[in-house]
Amino acid sequence: MTEKTIDSFIQGLIATEPSLAWFGFEIEHAHQGAAIVTTIIRPEQINANGLAHGGVLFALADQSFAMAANTVINFAVTTEAQIQYLAPAHLGDTVVAHGRVVYRDEKRVVVDVSLTIDKVVIALFRGTARAARQKSATIT
Repeated sequence: MTEKTIDSFIQGLIATEPSLAWFGFEIEHAHQGAAIVTTIIRPEQINANGLAHGGVLFALADQSFAMAANTVINFAVTTEAQIQYLAPAHLGDTVVAHGRVVYRDEKRVVVDVSLTIDKVVIALFRGTARAARQKSATIT
C-alpha cells in the first residue's frame, strides 16, 4: 500500500467530517491527486440480500473521489458521479477505494475510483468536481 501521506488541507476536512466515523471510513492516503480510503463492512451495512448495501459502496467511492479532488482543488464540490457495481461485498470484507485524478484544469477535476477486495475490482466510479464558489459551512 502507498505510504500514509495526507495533505494538511485534507486533514482539516477530516477533522470536520463526522460521517467518516459513522460510515467507518479510514483515510489512508490523500496527496497529489490520489487518495485511498478503506472500510470493513459491518452488520448494519448489509442489505436484505445479505450483501453490502450499494449506498455504502457508493459513499466509500465518493469519499475517495472527494479526497483526491480536494488535493488539487480546495473545496471541490461534486457536479456528477456514477458507479458500476461489478461484484458484491460481504460482511467483514475490507473494501479499498483507490481514487486518482485523471483530468484537471483550474476549475474542474475528473477522478476515477476503483473499489477492491483483496485486489479484485468490485466497482468502478467516476466523478467530476468543480471549485466551490465559497467555503461550505462548518458543522458544529
